[in-house]
Amino acid sequence: MAGAAMALVASAAAVSASATELVTNGGFETGSLSGWTLTGSTDHSNVVTSPVHSGAYAYSNGAVGGAGVLSQVVNTVAGQSYDFSFWLRNEGGTPNGFTASLGNAVLQSFTNVGGSFDFTHFTGTVVAATNGSTLSFAFRQDPSFWELDDVSLTSAVGGVPEPASWAMMITGFLAAGAMIRANRRRQGAVAA
Repeated sequence: MAGAAMALVASAAAVSASATELVTNGGFETGSLSGWTLTGSTDHSNVVTSPVHSGAYAYSNGAVGGAGVLSQVVNTVAGQSYDFSFWLRNEGGTPNGFTASLGNAVLQSFTNVGGSFDFTHFTGTVVAATNGSTLSFAFRQDPSFWELDDVSLTSAVGGVPEPASWAMMITGFLAAGAMIRANRRRQGAVAA
């Protein structure tokens, strides 16, 4: 009985705040730039079916002479941590440049990468400076293309559970306590 009580408490405690995806159309699976804004050098910018990291689509940018910027405003809270993730591919050639940022915080940056590289996963944690931040990707690739796929930004999980999780944990603790008390009463009755 005590084992069942502990399992109940463990399952209640395991329910934590779930991370909410803040990026719209991060995998470009609409087949368009829905949710995104494209500014700067917009030539040579497309949603493509190959190469892709996953799914059916990815974003490709081969801006020449200046940066093409793909961005969207995401619902951040100033001072809160966020986990970012994206997959990036470079077909090679210089001059080129790439910068990913959230507001003024640079997430990743490259200038004149000498060789090509296949889809590579970039992840990290960033603290939002403002409520509502611009997530942006700036591309320049004069002789070739960059590809971007599976962009994600979620609130960093940990620390304080949501109110519904607290309610479930408290219910679990109460149920575990009741089971332990009932088990002790039974053991006391058997001993007497």
